[in-house]
Amino acid sequence: MEIKTNTSKLVKPIKPTPSNLRTYNVSFFDEQIPNLNVPLILYYSSAQNDVHANLFNHLETSLSNTLTDFYPLAGRYMRDGSFIDCSDQGALYVQATANFELAEFLGLAWELKYNMLSDLLPCEVGEAGEVDDPMLYIKVTTFECGGFAIGMCFSHKLCDMSTMCTFIDNWATRSQHVSYALELEKYTPIFSVPHDFPKRDLTDLSPRIPRTSLMVTNPARIFVFKGNAISKMREKIIFKDNQGHRPSKVQLVLALLWKAFAGMDKANNNGQSKVSFLSQGVNLRNKAVPKLPDNLCGNFVSLAVAQIEPDEVDNIDLQGFFTVLRDSVKKYDSDYAKALTSGGKEYDILIRPFLEHTQSVMKSDVNFYTVTSWCKFSFNKADFGWGKPVWKSTGKFAAQNFVVMMDDQEGDGVEAWVHLDEKRMHQFEQDPDIKAYAV
Repeated sequence: MEIKTNTSKLVKPIKPTPSNLRTYNVSFFDEQIPNLNVPLILYYSSAQNDVHANLFNHLETSLSNTLTDFYPLAGRYMRDGSFIDCSDQGALYVQATANFELAEFLGLAWELKYNMLSDLLPCEVGEAGEVDDPMLYIKVTTFECGGFAIGMCFSHKLCDMSTMCTFIDNWATRSQHVSYALELEKYTPIFSVPHDFPKRDLTDLSPRIPRTSLMVTNPARIFVFKGNAISKMREKIIFKDNQGHRPSKVQLVLALLWKAFAGMDKANNNGQSKVSFLSQGVNLRNKAVPKLPDNLCGNFVSLAVAQIEPDEVDNIDLQGFFTVLRDSVKKYDSDYAKALTSGGKEYDILIRPFLEHTQSVMKSDVNFYTVTSWCKFSFNKADFGWGKPVWKSTGKFAAQNFVVMMDDQEGDGVEAWVHLDEKRMHQFEQDPDIKAYAV
């Protein structure tokens, strides 16, 4: 099974970026984000025999149109000055062909499939932050069956998942063979975050990510929690909410994962528990009052850092882990609403969770896990004119103690992409709760 790269080129915006938009200063939130690429691959199955004939050119043309709206993604990040030079150098666009069918790839054993993800992406996760690195890489790979995959790497210095989805929705809408003027209005980016929350020229303390993953040996596994399993978890949670909300599937699965992590760590420390931290990303668009639109682009995220003390690890059940996670998000809600309101901009509140995260990671006597949830985002339904994705995946991260959560194909379940070292991965797989609820 081979994937062959045929052509590679830079695609520029179809219209030149105006000179007054040449410099895009990153925002306060962008400053907090490490230089890396966020990988996402969407897989499509097409019944049209001639789909490949015009696929590459069609997607290239619509990409060029989309980059006119998302002009910073055609520029280059200048790390020394913390700005994007919107010079229209272009996004890297790669065309490739596979000598096998999409179904063959999807049917592979997990280890083989995971090792092939890099071949479906246009670059490495760590190829970011240098003056010659594009802000956006795209790789379109066609399969013998008529299906295709779109592998994308977005610079995290500009893009959180909400921004990525606005771009994908804009591009997909332009690619459809229908009138899209009204639909496109929802996916036209708003780049106002740097104005409302300007950078503060803080020292870049983010870790340098290895530019290649060739030496990465840490495994990753997908643990799928179906909708019926999540319903059974929900029955075990006593949830008091005056508004009648029920526990979300992400909160439930995350509590179960954290419980398993804590038990595994205790076993590896001669039966002694350490402080356990879990950091999860928070989309701030729905924390502001009033709620901000989804097409507000740029990083507009924070972190919620949850903590369990050693004596608590030994005495709490799934309900306890769930409560700690829920409260870790709720404790910031009122502060965020105040800090994000026009005229607020209380940076001490906004930077606090990032500092908590950094300080916790640097401690040697704690166990720390980082989680990002991509559930409920629109990339699951992105239709470029040939239907919705039949699967989606991320790439290979040079990371440990890291989890990416995505919707399963049915939409009511969760895929948890768990990154651990080999020893702890085996232990994690044997956890009774994981064996009971995951498939």
